[in-house]
Amino acid sequence: MPRRYKPGADGQAHRAYFGKLPEEFTKEDTLRFLADTDIQLYKLLSADTHAALRAESYEYKNGGLVPISGKETVMQEQTGGAPAATQEPMKLDVSVRLIDPVKNLIGFANVKFNDCFVVENFKILQGENGIYAGMPSQPDRNGGYRDVAKPITKEFRRQLNEAVVEAYTAELDHLQARLTAARGGQERPSIKEQLTAGAKQVEQAQTEKPAKAKASRGQDR
Repeated sequence: MPRRYKPGADGQAHRAYFGKLPEEFTKEDTLRFLADTDIQLYKLLSADTHAALRAESYEYKNGGLVPISGKETVMQEQTGGAPAATQEPMKLDVSVRLIDPVKNLIGFANVKFNDCFVVENFKILQGENGIYAGMPSQPDRNGGYRDVAKPITKEFRRQLNEAVVEAYTAELDHLQARLTAARGGQERPSIKEQLTAGAKQVEQAQTEKPAKAKASRGQDR
């Protein structure tokens, strides 16, 4: 990545990129700087940089920006960046591990993408609007958590969520069938129904707590 030093407005020497200071960058300079930085650090373009280049109708080749023709731009917008003839839906194989519920956490999932890449420890969560997939995460320096893998399009997020929920439901049904067979065919509420009922009980208990606390404080007075 070519760099030189150039005097800034403060009279001090600052690093320049192709003879320009950051405040002198054009839109193209910024895109090229992002692409060059990715190549230097990771040896390839990140998904975010690729998306930024495509949004401005550029691609990165041989260390420079190359405008995409109008025909190619339309094709890439319609196919998500790949030629229409080779665009195929992502194949997802999901394996699920059920657990005893911990708050709204009810299971974990591993997902294999196109038979060549696996991401583990997706969280299966019970929310107010139903079951959904939570992304794998790890603690951050601020005491919270950050996702270590996540979809970058709403369409794929929907596909991933549906695949995880479908696999979880299938595993519940399979477990319920085994339990029913072990009990000699006696019907009982399904595990899914029990989990839903348990979630409602927890929600109701949380709603009642403030009311009970207020009543208790009133009696103390």
